[in-house]
Amino acid sequence: MGWRAQLSTNPFASMVAATAILLGGLGMVIGDRASRGMSISLAGHANVIAHLWGAMFAVGGVLTLFGIYRPRLTVELPGLYLLAGGYGFYCLTVLTGLRTHGLAAGLISGALTLGSLLKARAITARARHVRPEPPVEPPVDAPAVEGRVPEPRGGGAG
Repeated sequence: MGWRAQLSTNPFASMVAATAILLGGLGMVIGDRASRGMSISLAGHANVIAHLWGAMFAVGGVLTLFGIYRPRLTVELPGLYLLAGGYGFYCLTVLTGLRTHGLAAGLISGALTLGSLLKARAITARARHVRPEPPVEPPVDAPAVEGRVPEPRGGGAG
């Protein structure tokens, strides 16, 4: 299935992950200037933290997109957890730094955090309910092994 068909089946998660890549890239490149709320709430340490947050956030977006477009839940799941951490951290810093002025961005980021966690939980729950394939039966004409060694055939010692 091509990327356009994949996008049409999961457009919201694709845009959430793409936005994380863009925001994370901004955080990696320009640091605390990417978010006024982050620079206010983290005072003197905001620049280093913003670079680290940006890297984590961008990696989460890349893993999530890769997991969606190359259907690999083992890649999408860590990406979703990184997205949840990135959006959650952004939510907290915007709400504490900007207070009422950061309500809109904080609530949206909080909702995206919750959505990422819920999707990760749903993937994990589905994975637990997958039934393993039954064991392969030996061929019918194969001798049954009952724990004893067969007697040697042919001439005896002597």
